[in-house]
Amino acid sequence: MVSKKYTVLTVLLLTIGVASYAQTAAWDWKDSSVVPVKSITQYNEFLQNKNPFPAKPRNAWEFSAGLGTSSVTGDSKAKMGLGASLTLRKALNNIFSYRLGYFYSYNVGGNGQRYDYYGRPVYVTAPLSPVYANKYKNNSHNFAVDLIASLNTFSNYRGDPTSNLYLLAGVGVTLSTTKVIPVGSTSSNYVFEDHIPQTQLLAVTGHTLVFTTFDVGAGYAYKINKKFNVGIEERIISPVKHVNYVTGYNSQTGTKNAYYYTALKLNFNLL
Repeated sequence: MVSKKYTVLTVLLLTIGVASYAQTAAWDWKDSSVVPVKSITQYNEFLQNKNPFPAKPRNAWEFSAGLGTSSVTGDSKAKMGLGASLTLRKALNNIFSYRLGYFYSYNVGGNGQRYDYYGRPVYVTAPLSPVYANKYKNNSHNFAVDLIASLNTFSNYRGDPTSNLYLLAGVGVTLSTTKVIPVGSTSSNYVFEDHIPQTQLLAVTGHTLVFTTFDVGAGYAYKINKKFNVGIEERIISPVKHVNYVTGYNSQTGTKNAYYYTALKLNFNLL
């Protein structure tokens, strides 16, 4: 289960081209409107052949909307879910940028045998028999701050590249709500469970669990014009502490939950 997701991420990193652009790179050196006031002197000197380098353009905010698939590891085998995101990104320099993001995921699964972290079925001994998992539906909202490193952008003056390969890592907070149909129930109605108090949670608000997370990922974007680019991104979100209630398993033990989000993204430079 987990190994397949890491394989997908590795293939993404190896097959996408290495050419890339930082957020400041998609610009026309002749366009004075993107040059900050403090760099106008360098801009004029470059036009007059008095300076060998054009002025560095103003850093723009990038707004992004994404839609794709979501899945989650756990004691229950998950079906493919839905993921969506809204982010704002700003460059720190030619390589690094930071991003504020909201990520939504809807996941369903269960109603079958329980599995461990490596995808192996769980049994009890004496006598040997399978252990079953609750059927569940989960809605999660992740709020994160990411640091992004655009690859191969060590020069401020690479011209006007058309693609960006990047890595990301960050921290955040997730709000998770799960409803279940318990094992053995004859009802088709999903219900909330009363969760055992857990030290790994920041809070329990009603039936919503709040916990800290960290994330890693990679992505690729292709520029259509100076204000718009399209991309694909793979993001893994994991609780900082051991949380296993996302998939409807209410216990202090069990498989740690982790979200996997793959999305197509539309990115807009807000000049």
